[in-house]
Amino acid sequence: MKHSKPGMAQEAQYLRKGRLTLSIAASAVTVGMTLIVAQAGYIPMRAALTYGAVVALFCAAFYAAFASGLNRKFADPSLTLPQLVAAGLAVSYAAYHGIEARPAFMAMYLIAYTFGVFTLRTRGLVAVAGFYLACYAAVAVLSQLWQPELVEARREIFRVVVFGVVLGWMAYMASTIAELRQRLRQQAQRDGLTDAFNRRHMMSLLAVEAARAERGAALSLCLADMDNFKEINDTCGHLAGDTVLKHFAAMAKAQLRATDFVARFGGEEFLVALSQTALADAARVAERVRAGLAAASIVGIPAGQRVTVSIGVAQHRPGESIEATLQRADAALYKAKDQGRNRVICADPPQAR
Repeated sequence: MKHSKPGMAQEAQYLRKGRLTLSIAASAVTVGMTLIVAQAGYIPMRAALTYGAVVALFCAAFYAAFASGLNRKFADPSLTLPQLVAAGLAVSYAAYHGIEARPAFMAMYLIAYTFGVFTLRTRGLVAVAGFYLACYAAVAVLSQLWQPELVEARREIFRVVVFGVVLGWMAYMASTIAELRQRLRQQAQRDGLTDAFNRRHMMSLLAVEAARAERGAALSLCLADMDNFKEINDTCGHLAGDTVLKHFAAMAKAQLRATDFVARFGGEEFLVALSQTALADAARVAERVRAGLAAASIVGIPAGQRVTVSIGVAQHRPGESIEATLQRADAALYKAKDQGRNRVICADPPQAR
């Protein structure tokens, strides 16, 4: 089956593998730091080598998960949280054995923490910061219990407090960056006027929906075009035309479920994608949208002047490309225009239920 973005899933996986490679490189740096600390005599070489072996084992496990595609079965295919937890546990082992060099190992926690900024949101970032602080506090407590002759309690308490402050600040900064990243991503996905999805993001969503449809879920597409939109702009002004487009997008969204979406296809055309919806049900949704717009009073449009829309509906067929489905919906839309506008036409007659 062909999609408009045939390599989109592969591209996403490629980016995840790139981040994993960077993570493995950072892990190698921490192993090198630990060996330097061991050479200086601040941690037993045996413990340093064990740390290196544990890190290598974790890296190999994550690499295997990404190479096999197993990571795609998880809610977060980047596996950021498992990687950060693994890093925290490994560093804690080294910090326990390297009492005199614990500031260096605290830095290793922070090196690992920076990778959370790539994918985690505020809650995840705060959770990881709390986990790392708990890890280091546990190291300090266990050292006090099992190696009291080597540990100065007041110094360890001071380190825990300072580490907590540093992690708190990093969590705040990282969450601010994560929110900014999310905002920028949303802006890149949305049409600036109507707040509907833009065409680029629409195609990526359709690729996902088409893949789901190949597994048996129905998918219907409704292609909508404002009737006589040029006349609206000419007689009422472009601001009124913009208001019409925004009103349609908002009204269409109100008719949809969380699994559906509206996208601006171009100009005064919109696409309404109905996930897990067969043609007959999609035609009913499209009719509600059509009737709702025809009955609406829109700011800037003279009283008594109706704004209408023509809609073509097509259900995606197994083995069919998304482009082909869109073409069938477009052909149905043109039939609606030819038959007098302000109507819904299906590419294939909906079957009686």
